[in-house]
Amino acid sequence: MHGSYSSDELKSLVRILNEILVQARTCRPDLATDDVVERVCSLADRGERDAQKLRQAVFGVSIARAATPCAV
Repeated sequence: MHGSYSSDELKSLVRILNEILVQARTCRPDLATDDVVERVCSLADRGERDAQKLRQAVFGVSIARAATPCAV
């Protein structure tokens, strides 16, 4: 069911979102918090729950292949 979350999914989404926001503030201060939240929540509303894919949506690259957290 898309657009609704179980308690565990919501906790996970909040954790992922906070991690992405910390990384964005450090590595991409040009990204507006509202834009990051909107992008992550939009994907989550469509059913995406994978943290790596949510990060990719914000930063536009595969963080998994990045050498450092700021190598975006």
